[in-house]
Amino acid sequence: MTDNRRLEPRKNAFLFGSIYLDERPLQLDCLVWDESQCGAMIEVSEPGQIPDRFNLAIGPHRRPRICTVVRRDGRRLAVVFEHGLGPASA
Repeated sequence: MTDNRRLEPRKNAFLFGSIYLDERPLQLDCLVWDESQCGAMIEVSEPGQIPDRFNLAIGPHRRPRICTVVRRDGRRLAVVFEHGLGPASA
């Protein structure tokens, strides 16, 4: 039995995404395994570089959204999207 605590069902995405970190002029690439209106499951090559809150753009033409990491499992991160757009700085 799976423990699915998601608010909405996620659809398979298998897209490339970009993580934008405000404290550093840096963009990191990631793989988006699945996504919903509320969040996504992403995979990164260096999970230790990723803070708990950042901006994530999924696909080549989508605007970055503020997201928060809710679970870390190795290189995979489960994130929830916050409402609104803009920098993820505190």
